[in-house]
Amino acid sequence: MNRILNKIRVLFDIRHLYYLPQFLPVAQAMESAGSFEVYYSAYIDKARRDQQLIKKAILTFSENFIDADNEKARRAKILSLNFDVTFFGKSAHADEYCSADTLAVLLYHGIGVKSCYYTDYHPRINVRYVESQYRYDELKHRGVTTELVVSGFPKLDLLFEIQDNKPTLTIPELDPEKPTILYAPTFYPASIEVFGDSLAELTAGCNLIVKLHHFSWLLKKYRRHSGLMQNMSEKYAHVHLIPPEQYNIVPLYKIADLLLTEASSTAFEFLATGKPVIVCDFYHLRLKHRLFHRAFRKRRLDTEILPLLDFADHIEMPQQLPEAIQEAITKSAKYRQRIVGKAEFFMGNLDGKASQRIVQDLLTRFK
Repeated sequence: MNRILNKIRVLFDIRHLYYLPQFLPVAQAMESAGSFEVYYSAYIDKARRDQQLIKKAILTFSENFIDADNEKARRAKILSLNFDVTFFGKSAHADEYCSADTLAVLLYHGIGVKSCYYTDYHPRINVRYVESQYRYDELKHRGVTTELVVSGFPKLDLLFEIQDNKPTLTIPELDPEKPTILYAPTFYPASIEVFGDSLAELTAGCNLIVKLHHFSWLLKKYRRHSGLMQNMSEKYAHVHLIPPEQYNIVPLYKIADLLLTEASSTAFEFLATGKPVIVCDFYHLRLKHRLFHRAFRKRRLDTEILPLLDFADHIEMPQQLPEAIQEAITKSAKYRQRIVGKAEFFMGNLDGKASQRIVQDLLTRFK
């Protein structure tokens, strides 16, 4: 690797494909600034499926992908290159991928309704960029001593680049006369098993776009989700399943009239569109989590942020979905009034410049 004189060398260390929508706006802002030399690498597991998907995506716009035969060799190669900055979407094992002089940055991969948003705290991280003052205050309140910088949420920068008359994504099969529902369930606990085939019937008067969590494609224990939705999309013309290679959900936010999800990051992200959100308060749990449900919720979920999902419409059983869709669409103006200030509260400054703020902060550090 030939170093470009006087440029800040940056590595984006990518654990999973779904980290890319958060990282790429920052990387693109760095390229535009001209002061950075940007590289990418992806964690290698035994199956290599995720790593190969990430590599394929990166090579469509950059040749700077660091690969190796196995994870041990990849780690050694990264350390030998002694990057100035390394970005992580999750902080675990950050010390194993950073040289002593590397600035270790945590840009968390999601807004997070899970408790790991606060417990993902490795002492090797030098600075963490957070989306809003609310999150900054919560992290400080919970004793996190890492330097925190409020930047906004880079993943949503793309939302402000998409012009209303120039969408970056089109789905030709959508009926323009029908409302479009974006169903974006998480991988666990998910509402998919509870809906089953009834989801297609309950949305018969709509276009239904299904964007599964990446783990529903990748991990064997959740692959029944993608199997169920593939069968549904083949059987029903109004159901459109997004393939795993199409990893960025943000362009779908522009197309959709309404989001259907559980307590997930997408519920908060979709606030930036001003369009309605329906949250499913039902989901499938493993037996041990049904038996110890309270302990499961407390351990896995951020119980303080869950009540703040009051901006969404909630349903307690699948049969309530058609009425909830009708009400959400017909009363969308009232919904917009109800969410005034909510998007900024959770995601900070929504001006499409979160990535630029991160870049400027780094430039200041390396003057």
